[in-house]
Amino acid sequence: MELSVKLRIIAGILCLLIAVLRVVQFFFDLNGAFVYSAINIPWGEYVSFVEAIGGAIIGIVLTIGGTGLAFFAYLISGVVIIAGRKLTLITLGCNIISDISIILCIRAIYIYTIFGLFNILLTIFLIIYIAIFSICIVSYIKIRKEGSNLD
Repeated sequence: MELSVKLRIIAGILCLLIAVLRVVQFFFDLNGAFVYSAINIPWGEYVSFVEAIGGAIIGIVLTIGGTGLAFFAYLISGVVIIAGRKLTLITLGCNIISDISIILCIRAIYIYTIFGLFNILLTIFLIIYIAIFSICIVSYIKIRKEGSNLD
């Protein structure tokens, strides 16, 4: 088995693992899922009770939507990477998804550190996202060196 195929399978398995872990995070670490997904909520700037309730509802919707979007994005990426034939476009798409995830994860870890907290699941996510990104880059470089876009 070629190195590019092995790398593709490892990246696909890691993407599927992330999809499962995002669902696990939603059910067992809702605070981490909320901090990861709620991008534009102004922390501590609510004046009235109604604004606070509205902000909480928006946060819940963003958390459910963000978790669902991440689940389907990584599930589809994992399946396509493992079963796909055109590796160049797939790895570039996976790199874009993992780049966005790395930025959001670093932001969530930063918010946790502001409050003096630590979340091991977010740290594991960050490590896996960086691994996916690195594997896809190495796989892309390997394919470019071979001069072929097909396995």
